This record gives sequence, C-alpha cells and structure tokens, in this order.
Amino acid sequence: MLPYIPFLIGPLSFGIIAMLVFAGSIVVLTIPVFATRGNAQKAWFGAVTVLLLGEAVGLGTLGVLVDRGTIWN
Repeated sequence: MLPYIPFLIGPLSFGIIAMLVFAGSIVVLTIPVFATRGNAQKAWFGAVTVLLLGEAVGLGTLGVLVDRGTIWN
C-alpha cells in the first residue's frame, strides 16, 4: 500500500502537477541542445527526445492509474 499523499487527491491535481514537472524537464533538459551545434546538437536532441518520451509515458500511466483510483485515492 502506498502512503497517502494529500496533494494528489484527484486526477486534475495530478495532471497539473505532471504538466509542471514535464514543462520544467523540457526547460532543463534542452539546455545542452541549445548550447551545442552540429552533430553534437543532433545527438543531444535525440537523447533528450528519448528521455522526454519516457517521462511522458510514465506520467501518462500514473495519470490513468490516479484517474481509475488504483493509486492515491
């Protein structure tokens, strides 16, 4: 049983928190992309894309589980 986290009461609040986390990750993770040029920039962009895709899948899965009441409800 997961501990009760009071600020994750419903799917709407979790969605807002997930959106803020994802937006912050985009800002932080794309710094190396904008700091490089050429092939290094392409490599950083690919790595950041994979990380953000994984994060989006994880947050989406958690959002569905919160909405169904499986966790944090």
